[in-house]
Amino acid sequence: MPEVQMLAGWRIAGGRIGRLEDCSAIIPTYNRLEMVIRLLEAIAGLPDQPGEVVVVDGHPSGALSEQLRRWAEGKPLRFDLVYAHSKPGLTRQRNAGIDTSSGDFLFYFDDDTVPKPGYFAHIRRVFAEDTARRIGVVGACIVNEMDHPIAGRWKLRLALGLVDRNIPPMRYYRTCTSLPRGLMKPFTGTIDVDIVAGGASAWRREVFRTERFSEYFEGYSQGEDVEMSLRAARRWKLVCCGDAHILHLHAAGGRPLHFARGRMDVVNKYFIWKRHTPDAEPEYVRKFWLDIAFQVAMEGVTWLRRPWSLAPAARAGGLAFGAVECLVRPPRYEEPPAARRYVLGCPQGKAGIVS
Repeated sequence: MPEVQMLAGWRIAGGRIGRLEDCSAIIPTYNRLEMVIRLLEAIAGLPDQPGEVVVVDGHPSGALSEQLRRWAEGKPLRFDLVYAHSKPGLTRQRNAGIDTSSGDFLFYFDDDTVPKPGYFAHIRRVFAEDTARRIGVVGACIVNEMDHPIAGRWKLRLALGLVDRNIPPMRYYRTCTSLPRGLMKPFTGTIDVDIVAGGASAWRREVFRTERFSEYFEGYSQGEDVEMSLRAARRWKLVCCGDAHILHLHAAGGRPLHFARGRMDVVNKYFIWKRHTPDAEPEYVRKFWLDIAFQVAMEGVTWLRRPWSLAPAARAGGLAFGAVECLVRPPRYEEPPAARRYVLGCPQGKAGIVS
């Protein structure tokens, strides 16, 4: 059994009237104070609020702790506000959120998102109406990324047949690809999906009795939500709720440099592909590598058109380097058994800081 780690943190109790007691919001963050505050303000203004909001801070300074306490001071919050200071890493922080929260339904948010009214209530209703308890994960609709023109590169990928245009968005294609959300149209009710966005999804706590977010993914964690979705789908049904709306207001910072991002895109995609599609037919193997080559070529063309910008060249180099790395030294990782690994360093229901 892994050693249980005590995380510095605190809990400030909120009012208990008019909140969804069995819902916990979890916000992993790193050095994005303004966005965390914007998200907390948005949640505090909803008619449907969760029973608690857990902020898992990965910044070494831990300065967010006092900043959040100042923000909460004097506010008539309905939800309990919980702060936990963790080592950095998105999947590590998500796992810390599992252990430091108490709700039956865990709502994950990227810190640069803003949920719309009814977000918690609509998703909770999907879980509540699932009397057979088959649905383990509910994704939301990122409305500002839906139903709009897709990038020219995606149009070319579809025209070349590198991805099947008949596979709906949020469905898994056997080259470890899914179509962009720009192709999704607004809808009501739920649809079955294979993949949810990690920062706009909710999970039954029971899912985490046997699975945790993979700590193979470090840093920016590209693709970690795809991998966890596919792993959860082995035992649970995944759906997207068309009535749960959220905005994704992309933060400019916090992403790796272009070479590192390109390498990570390929290596992580290969890792997911080999884990979840180990028996890919020759057609999909060919398309997987052709798609990588296509991306390298497109970055090269972009650089030739604007040679004063080195970013496309760096990204092309990272993509190519990652492809060679996968062929020479394929990435591997053995998932440890799912178990509680974190505990908040203050008693449940008490306010205060533990250093």
